[in-house]
Amino acid sequence: MDKDQIKKELIDISNDILTKYSEPDVVEDISVMNMSAKTVFLGSLKVFNTEIVPNVIKDLNKRLKGYGELIVRDQRVTPCCSPSYIHISFNITIKK
Repeated sequence: MDKDQIKKELIDISNDILTKYSEPDVVEDISVMNMSAKTVFLGSLKVFNTEIVPNVIKDLNKRLKGYGELIVRDQRVTPCCSPSYIHISFNITIKK
């Protein structure tokens, strides 16, 4: 599958999940790391409503697992001048 197509699909899926839970953040880009034996896609979402974090993670796991080896992590972020949020990141490794 084409890397640009996968990147577009990952952005669309991420934004669909954020919209589903009425989160204001928008995923505009996914990073792509090309290596000789694999390609890694890196994405992240900001979730302000901490109560929905388990559901967002569950949806990400369900919708992204078919692409390759998937790792999803979350971490609380407390900026000095804006509301705190949960940073949910994922990386998908596709072997060549």
